[in-house]
Amino acid sequence: MLRDEAAFFSSRYEDAVQEPDAYWQRWIAEAETGGTKALFVAVDDDGTWLGVVGGFVRVSPREVQLISMWVAPEARGRGVARALIREVAAWTTARGSETVFLFVQEANAPARALYARAGFTPTGDRAPIGGGRLGFKLVLSAPARHVLAAYDK
Repeated sequence: MLRDEAAFFSSRYEDAVQEPDAYWQRWIAEAETGGTKALFVAVDDDGTWLGVVGGFVRVSPREVQLISMWVAPEARGRGVARALIREVAAWTTARGSETVFLFVQEANAPARALYARAGFTPTGDRAPIGGGRLGFKLVLSAPARHVLAAYDK
């Protein structure tokens, strides 16, 4: 996903593979506990990954960052992204946090529309994508309870 659709991620594949396996194994182990990190995977009936999203507690324990949202091209438009966003929001409230933040590429209109439907709004912060790439990423946020309400209608 990071290599195939690099234009939509702030992270670069080239940077991610520089981390030792132990780094990623530690991240997954921490996510399994659900304390300060979480990972949600949507799968179909045969176990094929349809999508994935992560989350972690930001500096303030009241804030969670939604990261690395990806949905397989063949699963787009089927509610997979909605379900993954909802899982992050549910985890946010379950752990006692209040607000979900995320970065989205300014040029990624489909993702921006998805997040807007979920109740995310721009914070006003905008930063270069970085890594030698042109473009900007926006910071969006939403109260987790609003995200849940948007999806529980």
